Amino acid sequence: MSVSSPVDLEALEAAFSAKCTKSSNVCFNSSRIYEAGFQATKEKNEDKTMFFESKLGLMVALFDGHHSEELSEYASQTLPALLCARIETTLAEKGCSLGDAVTESFIQGIEDFDRSLLQDGVINEFPEKDQTDWSDPKWQNHDEVWLVLGWLREHPKFQRARYAVAGTTALIAFIDNAKENIWVASLGDSDAFLGRKSLDGSTYDVTRLSDFHNGNNPKEVERLETEHPGNLRSSVMGVYLLILLLHEHWVITNSKLPCLLHEVVIKLGHTHPPYISATPTVCHHSLKPGDILVLSSDGLAYELREFSEEDKLLAVVSLAAATSMTSLPPRNTLWSEKLGHGFIASAEGDNPAEHLIKNVCFGTNLVQMAEAVKPSGQWDDISALVLFL
Repeated sequence: MSVSSPVDLEALEAAFSAKCTKSSNVCFNSSRIYEAGFQATKEKNEDKTMFFESKLGLMVALFDGHHSEELSEYASQTLPALLCARIETTLAEKGCSLGDAVTESFIQGIEDFDRSLLQDGVINEFPEKDQTDWSDPKWQNHDEVWLVLGWLREHPKFQRARYAVAGTTALIAFIDNAKENIWVASLGDSDAFLGRKSLDGSTYDVTRLSDFHNGNNPKEVERLETEHPGNLRSSVMGVYLLILLLHEHWVITNSKLPCLLHEVVIKLGHTHPPYISATPTVCHHSLKPGDILVLSSDGLAYELREFSEEDKLLAVVSLAAATSMTSLPPRNTLWSEKLGHGFIASAEGDNPAEHLIKNVCFGTNLVQMAEAVKPSGQWDDISALVLFL
């Protein structure tokens, strides 16, 4: 296909739009929030973004489903509201500070949500519930399990059980009504960045608000070694666990039902999970008027894999906030060289989240754009959420 003519550009734009969902809303005391998701090769975008307003503040979230959109969709529709309600209850019952209420609610609320996926969706469906003897050979027979949980995805019990094995990452931010504070709970490998104009206004000072829960984080590897001494270093099990951790963090733990555990783990005899934790890391940061918050899934980070951490942070925030090419910092020349394309200037009415995805994936390079909209290989879903405070 030739990509040199205006006709081809129009066709590429149409093809991109067909694979990109976007929205913008005015919320939270006139703040504007933008969302965009791009799926190049999958039938459904497994990333889900969500924002939820409560009487205490605004919650924004991004969930990246693990080879399925089932749990990420369910979590996006239920968890933010549950956490907001929990913050209000904790604040009223304990008389603590808002910060303490948010932190406690994030940690305990996500842990409880994780447990409920297995308990309510699976364990409680069996006749003896928690007293079930999972070592009984009967429950090693998949047919017996499906008689309890249902055989088809259309069955409500089957769908609830699917939530306990599908998995998702979670990145959730809560901003108080005064827009003075933000708390971010991270469980996975999505990114949360806060940008603030530098004193001279020429660039942004960017702070990472999320913590990686994968094999790239030495704290995660240390946790596994401490909780499961000897397992991580064993030949096959170590490789298996590190592959899991390097890919992404699951919310669910699959801790009680052997017939639903990964066959590799069972065959190796290592059946004392959870290896993967549902306890999030919570970060607090102060806010100022004019700050910009960007949440993005690991699909965007993959496209920036050749960038240093400093350049990745600055590029994501700068490209999301750019109103013209001249508003990009001088380092955009280096970014352009690494990505192999120039950057598209924003126009009035552009969605900054969509604009960010375009400029990271292909920019002005129509050959790269053609590959993005009709790829020769597998692409991860890419999602972004941009909030101007």
